[in-house]
Amino acid sequence: MNLNHRTATTHRPRARSRVLLASVAAAAALTGQLVALAPAASADGPKPSAQKQKASDKDKGKDKGKGKDKKTPAPGAAVAHGLLQFTSDNTFTAPAGVTQVYVQAWGGGGGGGGGGGSAPRTGADGGIGGGGGGGGFTWCLVKVTPLAEYGVDVGEGGDNGSGGPGVPAGPGTAGAAGTVTTVTRSSSNTVLLSATGGTGGGGGGAAVSSTPGVAGTPGLGGNGTCSTGGVNRPGNPGNPDSSGGEPVDGIVGTPANSGGGGAGGIGGPAAPGGSPGTDGEDGGDGYVVVYW
Repeated sequence: MNLNHRTATTHRPRARSRVLLASVAAAAALTGQLVALAPAASADGPKPSAQKQKASDKDKGKDKGKGKDKKTPAPGAAVAHGLLQFTSDNTFTAPAGVTQVYVQAWGGGGGGGGGGGSAPRTGADGGIGGGGGGGGFTWCLVKVTPLAEYGVDVGEGGDNGSGGPGVPAGPGTAGAAGTVTTVTRSSSNTVLLSATGGTGGGGGGAAVSSTPGVAGTPGLGGNGTCSTGGVNRPGNPGNPDSSGGEPVDGIVGTPANSGGGGAGGIGGPAAPGGSPGTDGEDGGDGYVVVYW
């Protein structure tokens, strides 16, 4: 498992919608591990009124000797609730008493393709590289065994494509696909859920005449699956303007374009001596959130 994490740059700002769930409202603002204990149930009830506290001597006699064997009910046991975020491969150990968890997972985004080069004296620009596709997404309830271990493999963003040369003019190379994110039951090596990576954007074409180079093909989004069903959404594909596919919205914001596709490179501008295209951007790494 690769424990190295690479942060992808965000190509452009975006407006994001959020699903508001009361059960995880506090968890959504966290940036690290949270373990919060719910308050124990109170054993103190309403106090009797002064009138009810008065008892006749007869009643006192009846109650005399009673209550010695009565035991005060113990306060309710505290229930642990928490949230864990994974930006690299690791192991999740189910807490004691926890038999099911909610998981959201994003696959790695595809890398953006490199821009095409422009040949000397063509008067035309090289084609832009295609934006990479976003990683797939899954959100589901997973049954777990308390204290059992579960492998969390976080997908990596695809590498960027290189810009094409200007002399002689050549096309940019395609970006690489992002890799899959999975959560696996360690004892049986059973995959419980997965979010596949988006594909890389194609390289932009070279400008070798007065006609500009063609744009690279945008990458496609990955897919999400879960053994218990849940909500599965495909990753957003790369866009015609060479920007990468945006990450799928979850109930928590993803860090720094996690799960998003990388932007394609710019084609080489027309110049008397020719000019190379620029490299695309790497895709965003995957991301996993576990909460209970």
